[in-house]
Amino acid sequence: MRVITGWPRWRIYDHFLISENRWRAQRYGVNEGLIDFGMGKVVPFAALVEELIEMLREDAEALGCLTELHAVRRILQNGTSADHQRAIYAKACADGASEHEALVQVVKSLAAEYSEDL
Repeated sequence: MRVITGWPRWRIYDHFLISENRWRAQRYGVNEGLIDFGMGKVVPFAALVEELIEMLREDAEALGCLTELHAVRRILQNGTSADHQRAIYAKACADGASEHEALVQVVKSLAAEYSEDL
């Protein structure tokens, strides 16, 4: 295991605890925090993103992908793909689409987004 200078060693946590943070991420997206088990409290997602960027900065610079690493901040500003999908679904339903039609709109949106830069 590589030790990052100035940062604590990675700790090994019980699968149950990791699953709790996965659940929180699925349930709340970027709107709520994740549990920092070392501090014993929920930490806002924005703070965790900044900590992650700082931890990975040196390696990202060496690999020439610092711009891509900083792009993770866009998730905080624009929301996740799941946020976008729910918004498309809600708008379609509000516009009178059936549940099936709304889901089709979500899939079409994903297909368009995927092929956007091809």
